[in-house]
Amino acid sequence: MPKIAEATRAARRDQIVAAALACFARTGYHATTMADVAAQAGVSKGTPYLYFDSKQALFIALHEEWDCGLADRMNAAIAALPDAGRRSPRRVLHAVAATCRVLMEARALAAHEPAIAAAVRAADTRTHEQLEGLFTAGVQAGEWPAGTDPALAARLFTAGLYGLMAQWHLAPGSFSWQAAAAALADGRAPGTEGAVSLADA
Repeated sequence: MPKIAEATRAARRDQIVAAALACFARTGYHATTMADVAAQAGVSKGTPYLYFDSKQALFIALHEEWDCGLADRMNAAIAALPDAGRRSPRRVLHAVAATCRVLMEARALAAHEPAIAAAVRAADTRTHEQLEGLFTAGVQAGEWPAGTDPALAARLFTAGLYGLMAQWHLAPGSFSWQAAAAALADGRAPGTEGAVSLADA
């Protein structure tokens, strides 16, 4: 296959994956259709099937690619800490929380979808280690109190995301995911002035 064709195909695949992320984050796995993804990507209804056999295959690809991207973003943020003005661990955590709805839904679906469960199990340990590293870096940068336990903070952060996901499934659209995720990353209730340290939880 010519290099130009390969590049075009790769770009179209990335376009479909990005559209899927937007759709799954907006309406969830079950409510999203491949036609929705096609419309979001601005392509014909059959185009996503040229790259993915099914919605499940697309979801798994999205989960795996985004999870790896999450690790890369965390590592980059930690490596950049000595240089003033670079993205802070707390800001990275905001981005993680805002987009993690798709990753959390993958864990909810794992109980019923064996293929998704396999992808989730492969990612869990790595994700926790990355979150723990992010909190460790944040403590060193003074963004969280010196007494913060990074491992516990990572567990509490993940548990909070699970809780938000459970509430969203019970009453979809009943709250702003972005606002709730930002509040979780800050360790505070929406609308409050001061942040509550995860170390105090």
